[in-house]
Amino acid sequence: MKKRKLSFTSVGGSSILTIFAVLCFIVFALLSLSTSKANHKLSMKSVDAVSDYYAADTKAEEILAQIRLGQVPDGVKQKGDKYCYVCPLNETQQLSVEVEVYDTDHYKVKKWKKEYVGDWKPDDTIDVWDGMEELLTE
Repeated sequence: MKKRKLSFTSVGGSSILTIFAVLCFIVFALLSLSTSKANHKLSMKSVDAVSDYYAADTKAEEILAQIRLGQVPDGVKQKGDKYCYVCPLNETQQLSVEVEVYDTDHYKVKKWKKEYVGDWKPDDTIDVWDGMEELLTE
């Protein structure tokens, strides 16, 4: 009896194709996992930012209600009919408010704005050519 030899392409080709398909599925699964993790982190930052803003907005509305009743809370600057105050959102942002109150029923909001109050630090890690070397060597 003669033994029949199996060729490499008949057995190995399908195995290599199966291994390649499994590796592709693993790569796509890992990419999906990292994308969903990044989206979750971004959505949590968005939830925090929105809740911080509405907490500061609520505080600003409470201060405005006190001003309209004739009371001037601590931290409110008054110049005639104009009242200015800030409500912090987080370490780097604040809600800045400027209101002109005529009486308890009439007032005008001049400014209700979220402002950045953190320190700005320029990125000077890249050495940028300013064009002056050429002028100095001539």
